[in-house]
Amino acid sequence: MFCIRTLAFAALAAVPAAAGWAATAGAQEITLRAVSSFGEGTKDSLGFEALVAEINKRGAGRIKINYLGGAPKVMSPFEVVKNLKSGVVDFANANSAFFTNVVPEADAFKLSEFGIADLRKNGAWAYMNELLKEKANAYFLGNTLDFIAFNIYLNKPIEKADLKGLKIRVTPIYRAMVEALGGTAISSPPSEVYTLMERGTVDGYGWPTSGIFDYSWEKVTKYRVEPAFYSAALHALVNLDAWNKLGAERQKIMQEAMAVIEAKAGERIRLDGEERKRQEAAGIKAVQLPPAEAKKWSDTAKAAGWAAAMKTSPERVAKLKALLTKN
Repeated sequence: MFCIRTLAFAALAAVPAAAGWAATAGAQEITLRAVSSFGEGTKDSLGFEALVAEINKRGAGRIKINYLGGAPKVMSPFEVVKNLKSGVVDFANANSAFFTNVVPEADAFKLSEFGIADLRKNGAWAYMNELLKEKANAYFLGNTLDFIAFNIYLNKPIEKADLKGLKIRVTPIYRAMVEALGGTAISSPPSEVYTLMERGTVDGYGWPTSGIFDYSWEKVTKYRVEPAFYSAALHALVNLDAWNKLGAERQKIMQEAMAVIEAKAGERIRLDGEERKRQEAAGIKAVQLPPAEAKKWSDTAKAAGWAAAMKTSPERVAKLKALLTKN
């Protein structure tokens, strides 16, 4: 497993300061160390990488983001926000699936029915930010990507909303749904999925509609079950201590850069449509469940998701539900 001490030593050696931020002599340029919960250059890191570039362009001489890379090369995706909280890193790209170990209530984020623009207007972003500050010592800068739908991918077809007898690789984001449909949930980081599928250790896995080509999973995948479910996002988070030390001018630079990226955050819907065509061309067949079974599939995903989230903190998750849903 990745050694956090090794990362801390390497990062601090590259950036000569303590506590994750540094003022370069004479230039007053503050450097923040950044990591992604996904591999560099993958669809789930591209928005964050564009954000890093935008900040560095706008903040030249005032603020610099030192992008260390992504998981699993730098660290496990499940360690990213833990390390952000402690200050080992200062800036992170993360999906709530990988930080329920730090903010249990974040399990509800995947159930949002709104994009970031609406979340900022209706008070949801502010409340999510409160939770992240309290639990993760993190400032919620914004979303690098919205409307991330998920699918279950299998090596054998199904005809009903039923996963009995099947072993499915999961993250916390869809564990409850898989178990509610009778499947056996097996946790693993993305880096292990290819081998698990190739060896038949699992019968399938859950993943966003877009992105499996980033890991060559099309080589071990035969079917994609429709409909997709959930609407997660990728969040740009800043260590709260580092954020507070930046000062208003540098904070504004980061916020303005975030606004540029958020203007494109909803493009995932278009990307998913293109990805489905690409998957089918690669031999991955779409399993379209019959209408009644499709409804059961979607209803089970939603009900299981909220039930699991409610167990973490009923009062707080009830408030999130009121802010994140249209009903």
